[in-house]
Amino acid sequence: MSLRISFDIGGVLSKYPRVFGAMVEALQAGGADVFVLTDMLDRQHSLDMLRKNAINVPDDHVVNCDYARLGDRCKQREIYRLKIDLHIDDFTGYSDAAACSCVSLFVWPDPSLPYWADDWKTDPKDGDFGRRRPRTM
Repeated sequence: MSLRISFDIGGVLSKYPRVFGAMVEALQAGGADVFVLTDMLDRQHSLDMLRKNAINVPDDHVVNCDYARLGDRCKQREIYRLKIDLHIDDFTGYSDAAACSCVSLFVWPDPSLPYWADDWKTDPKDGDFGRRRPRTM
């Protein structure tokens, strides 16, 4: 049985695409089942964003979690349903290992970096949300 590993998009894949993109490829090459769990509302937008950035996960392995209904537990529900062994996220509410029945890795956000890496490709309709740089003190 292969490992089942899931990644968040915003703040993980989008913030560190070089590192986590390579990790996705290496895990898949090694036989792991890789999933993407996101709280983004628009499924097609999620799929398009992953494709634009060469994050090659099968469409049926991309799951838009129902935050509106389930709040911070939306990803735990999918982790349990998909039998995920390891989940990687930058939000503590989604990284609660006790609630998600898996090993959970927390990506500590680097506040000096934007939410979307400079080379992360987005749709123009996304505006500059993820491109804003933190103010220096």
